[in-house]
Amino acid sequence: MNLSNSLDQCTDFSCIFSLVKEAVEKTLDKRRVGLSLGLMSLSNHIGAFHQLGSNFIIMNRNLLEEVIKTEDIGLINAYIFHILLHEYLHSLGYASEEETRWLTHRITEKALGPNHPSTLLARYGISYVFPDISSILHGRTERIKGIEIVTEFETDNMNYFG
Repeated sequence: MNLSNSLDQCTDFSCIFSLVKEAVEKTLDKRRVGLSLGLMSLSNHIGAFHQLGSNFIIMNRNLLEEVIKTEDIGLINAYIFHILLHEYLHSLGYASEEETRWLTHRITEKALGPNHPSTLLARYGISYVFPDISSILHGRTERIKGIEIVTEFETDNMNYFG
């Protein structure tokens, strides 16, 4: 299973998330529906979170905006794939952060290959793939109150550049 070419063609969260679900289903034979995505300013050391038992994945708007500044669609999609995969695994009941990180790496490597930026994110962390971001990881976070809900996350397209 190599979803790399498909990931490169994605232009919205919904497309990327469908590839995440496909990769998980092919690897773990598990699937769930009914999740929503929200964007929110979080502490810079948190990429995203999912509260067990909820239907929301909350992605750090600050880090996403920094990644988007690269203007490299391949890297942007790799980052989003990585974040959504990790949190999707939590939504499936994987509570242990260590196990979730291991599964994220295993699934990403199988779905995208060992040298794909998303696999490198899973193996080495964000600073490895985005060295310029490391300077903001320990900086002060500008807090924007509220959550921006990405509408129709699982069904229709939502352009993340809009």
